[in-house]
Amino acid sequence: MRLSALLKPVGSIFKHTCRRYLNAAVQPGLALNTDPVLPIIDFSSFANQNETNDFYPRDVIEKLANACEHVGFFYAIGHGVPNELLLRTLSITRQLFDLDDTIKNQYASRLFTDPSKIGHTRGGFGRGYQSLGENVTNTKRDRHEGFDIYRELERDHPLRLQYDNTNVINQTLPDYRELAIGWNPWPKELPLFKETIAEYTTAMLQAGERVMRGIALSLGLPVDFFQSTFNDSFWVIRCIRYPSVDASESKSPEYGHGCGEHSDYGWLTFVNQDLDSRNCLHVRTNDTSNATYVSADPIVVEEQIALTCNIGDIISFITKNKYRSTRHCVVSPAKPARSRVSTPFFFEPNLDVKLQINENASQCYYGEYLINKVRTNFNYYNDEAK
Repeated sequence: MRLSALLKPVGSIFKHTCRRYLNAAVQPGLALNTDPVLPIIDFSSFANQNETNDFYPRDVIEKLANACEHVGFFYAIGHGVPNELLLRTLSITRQLFDLDDTIKNQYASRLFTDPSKIGHTRGGFGRGYQSLGENVTNTKRDRHEGFDIYRELERDHPLRLQYDNTNVINQTLPDYRELAIGWNPWPKELPLFKETIAEYTTAMLQAGERVMRGIALSLGLPVDFFQSTFNDSFWVIRCIRYPSVDASESKSPEYGHGCGEHSDYGWLTFVNQDLDSRNCLHVRTNDTSNATYVSADPIVVEEQIALTCNIGDIISFITKNKYRSTRHCVVSPAKPARSRVSTPFFFEPNLDVKLQINENASQCYYGEYLINKVRTNFNYYNDEAK
């Protein structure tokens, strides 16, 4: 589907509700604002698309439109992902990062930077483990460990087959071969990790579909308008651990925050984060030089864990910036708090969806857009440093 056409106008975890955690001290360099609170939106009505547009609640649609236009972030409830699965995903992710460094580095993404060495069973550009500081944002090393997981295309998937060995030198193919043929280096020492991520992915894809139906309706479009753009979604998961720091560690010429300020690339991001995470995910509330932020801490609404959701750059562009792709960052937890674990799920278009990413660029495939973003994300240490 050509997205240029879119440029037309267009349980019982805690027994409390809608509570934000702003108890921790503000980190240096960030002016934290306690207002406004991120909107809370219930997507339970969007569980299926087999109804006419008039079936869906107008008040929820209007609330979503207002959130996308003025905030770009919101808390999603009624997303359909069980609390137990959200917590289990965080738990297995923490177990992954608790593995010995020697084990984790067997699955390091730095091992798969040479496109010619990406095999048929293991590895793929950007996939796998990154040690502290290998991710880079705004020229500074991010203070976190990561493990990146990308959609694996089936062996008989048409986009994988077009990059078989006989076609590698065909320069007319889109420039996303490493994404199309890559495999995730699943750690054999933790077999439940792959199993849990598979279950998490299935649930999050369904949550993404609910929200995208709401987005379509909020733009005055048919409920299934975007369906063909993500029916083969090239989703991405980042498993992340942010070590806690003290005041002296937070001031470094080489390192920035846990993750530097940025906006996200594609359709939607869902953040699943430790429930005890305080004052870490900071959402920018304005576009001026005197930036202020609101802390998007986890909340539980009527015994349901809310997912923190934000829209990405593509939605912002196709709506001519009516909907905001809001910049945000992650500040490292302050000691004595424990390290922070999160598993953001990036709900993305299909690799072969055509889009135009800005006014001055020609149309490209989403896969080309994504891989060019990923190529600037890392600054691997040399072998001697490891």
